[in-house]
Amino acid sequence: MFGRSNDSPVHFILLNVMVVVISVIFAQGRVSAAEQQAATVAEAVKAIDLSKFPTLIGAEEVGTLTVAQLSYLAEGECKAAFEFQRKALTDLKWSELPGSAVTDQYASGVFTRDGFVLSVSVVPSGDPQQPNLLHVSINLHGNVDLQKLPTPSGLTMVYAGPQIAMYSTDSSVAETTAACRKGLLAAGWQPYGNAGDTHFFKQNAVRLTASINSAPGLDGKTAVSFSAEQMSADVPAPVDNVQLQYADSTKQVLFDTKDIRENIVSFYRNTLGDSKWQATTDHPVQIGFKDVLIFRNPAKDMLTLEMYPVEEEQVLRVTAKYETAAEVAAIEKKLDAEMATAKKRAELEKNTPLPKVSVQLPAKARLTEESSTKWELTVATGQAKATVAEMRKQFKKSGWTEEVLIDDGMVGEITLKKGRQEVSFSYVDPGFIPAEITLQASHAELQKAHAKE
Repeated sequence: MFGRSNDSPVHFILLNVMVVVISVIFAQGRVSAAEQQAATVAEAVKAIDLSKFPTLIGAEEVGTLTVAQLSYLAEGECKAAFEFQRKALTDLKWSELPGSAVTDQYASGVFTRDGFVLSVSVVPSGDPQQPNLLHVSINLHGNVDLQKLPTPSGLTMVYAGPQIAMYSTDSSVAETTAACRKGLLAAGWQPYGNAGDTHFFKQNAVRLTASINSAPGLDGKTAVSFSAEQMSADVPAPVDNVQLQYADSTKQVLFDTKDIRENIVSFYRNTLGDSKWQATTDHPVQIGFKDVLIFRNPAKDMLTLEMYPVEEEQVLRVTAKYETAAEVAAIEKKLDAEMATAKKRAELEKNTPLPKVSVQLPAKARLTEESSTKWELTVATGQAKATVAEMRKQFKKSGWTEEVLIDDGMVGEITLKKGRQEVSFSYVDPGFIPAEITLQASHAELQKAHAKE
């Protein structure tokens, strides 16, 4: 990095100085975890709302668009794209921290405002067909000073920065995990799921990640790292669960639990009730195989609770999804438009005569029942397959396509399609009684054709 070997004392001195400088600058204006609670969504929005953040001209394929996350694809150059984000953030009174890397191949940087941390990265999408296509990602990491988190005695700081704090200790992974958990719980953090050696905690609308594992590069010591992310929705979950996953892109939490449905419903009623949320029904409503309970708050936001048993795992699977009032209104508007379109189409179809489909009956077929959309025929035993084949030729000449489910001489199921029109043939020919054939039309009417047709 500085033109010397990695074992150079100068290298280590300079590296340590950089860590200290970045840590000091980052810590300015921030308060300890004991003095400041993790941010709520409302507090985060005061700092920035990425769902309303400007995007590059020609932005396409927006992957994530929430309060705390924004990612999308756009044509451009890395340096110019990063400069666009830098200017937009500076205009919003965000300050850029030292250490940004801006090149022709990639660009990244970290910004801060009022104790909040935000990261920006711009990298090529990797699509060889579109070499100038960039992937832009902006993430809000909350307002938690990672250096001020409660940590067990015996931890030695390895690195501390705005996005991650790293430590090592001689204690075992199990001992360190238990001690870290105890300290975080005492500081008001709630368990929010695990993934192997990674443990998640939540306070208000900030999710904390604590990774605790054995690090071979540290001579068998235990490595500990903390990082945080702002959540775009404060979605609660009971502490006792088998596994839990949260996705900010959908503002949804999914978990399995050994608890019963009634206790889960009670948990959400009580927890959400403290924030003036109310269930729209007295009891969950069964929709398909799921039990569903919807909560609304005074702002008309919505949280949908869904539960269903997974018998093979002997757990209750639960999802809780948050949607803003604006998102709910947009969904309802879309559904209303779709319903209006469907109603208009139905009225149009009702008042528009169905197209006629002419079918010439074979001479040996006898029509026993007839309506505008359904015919019943009989033919001599053993003649059903040949009779249907003769009629199918008429359709194929007119550009109809076929789907043959079965056609073995004893039983037949064939569907012909042309646009929205469908005509299905079915027959039964057991071989000892007259065979029966049925024609059924959909979005069309059947009519007899003269021999010349």
